Amino acid sequence: MDTNLNVAKRALKDASPILFAYFPIAVTFGVIATGSGLSFLEVFLISALVYAGGAQFMLVSFIATGESFVATILTTLLVNLRHVLYGTTLGPAFSSWKERRKWAFAFGMTDEVFAVASSRILQNPAVPIYQLPFAGACYLSWLLGTVAGAGIGGIVPAQLSAALSFALPALFLALVFLGKRTFAHFSAALCGAALAILATLFHIGSFGIVLGAVTGATLGFVIQLHRSRTAQNTPTVQSGTPFGE
Repeated sequence: MDTNLNVAKRALKDASPILFAYFPIAVTFGVIATGSGLSFLEVFLISALVYAGGAQFMLVSFIATGESFVATILTTLLVNLRHVLYGTTLGPAFSSWKERRKWAFAFGMTDEVFAVASSRILQNPAVPIYQLPFAGACYLSWLLGTVAGAGIGGIVPAQLSAALSFALPALFLALVFLGKRTFAHFSAALCGAALAILATLFHIGSFGIVLGAVTGATLGFVIQLHRSRTAQNTPTVQSGTPFGE
């Protein structure tokens, strides 16, 4: 049986791809945010309190363009509404946890953390000694990157910053497809992606993220349920009796 130390080490090892990806992206955020006129403290607090990757870039752009406070908050909440789906998906696996640990892990939930956590839970039960160091290490990497980016300010060229910002969705896709996935998973992903793209084309991108997530998840559930029922109703063929008689 693994000791707590070995489990924690494995968590940090599994988190390492995210750590190395988060740092330069957070540096990019720090550079863009300070370049938009925010102070070092404001930039740090956005990462420390919001901690939402793409939503932070959107938040800074809204602040820079002078959008209203209400519109900024509502749009940010809408973009992050997908985290409710993450919570309902993983919730049953964390039912035995103490409430404070659930809140701690929920705060550290990002797209990439969810992608890895959902894959690992299929293999092993969710335990705090693995999940909390995993999520905490990713959070720390993001904070350190933000501090570095806010510190160097306008030294990084704008072209490089724009290129690095694409790494966040690319990392999420890589983590999702590296996990063990079924036909239902891929069908849900393709459906959700298609609806999100269509919504973007019609300039309702934020709503499309939620619509795509809900519709894709529903489609995946229906397909998985149908395949499970089909498997249960299929007669088992016995050895030596070709027709299962």
